[in-house]
Amino acid sequence: MRYLLLVQGSTSEEVAARDAGRIEADIAFAARFDDELLASSELEWSEVLGTVDRSRVVSPDGEAWAGGVTGVSRVWAVRVGTVDRAHDLAARIASELGVNVEVRECLVGAQRP
Repeated sequence: MRYLLLVQGSTSEEVAARDAGRIEADIAFAARFDDELLASSELEWSEVLGTVDRSRVVSPDGEAWAGGVTGVSRVWAVRVGTVDRAHDLAARIASELGVNVEVRECLVGAQRP
């Protein structure tokens, strides 16, 4: 079963207001977490995303405007045996980073070999 662990993000101003020690601790946790997931063969991929206020939304008619509809700042795609394992991973992220984490299943029909 594949899941996305979507870390709720911040605006550029909120990121800039964080102290350097907290930023370093968050980065160190993410690196360790990636390594642990790689070692357990659960990590598909991960990405760090820019802040929502630096994103663009494009409508079906091609019109674009600044700002996203969600504040996702980081994504981990994991392959785990149960939804409970995905929730455990999300709880660990949430606890370490002090943020909300959304767990979203990747549907089988959307996956390609």
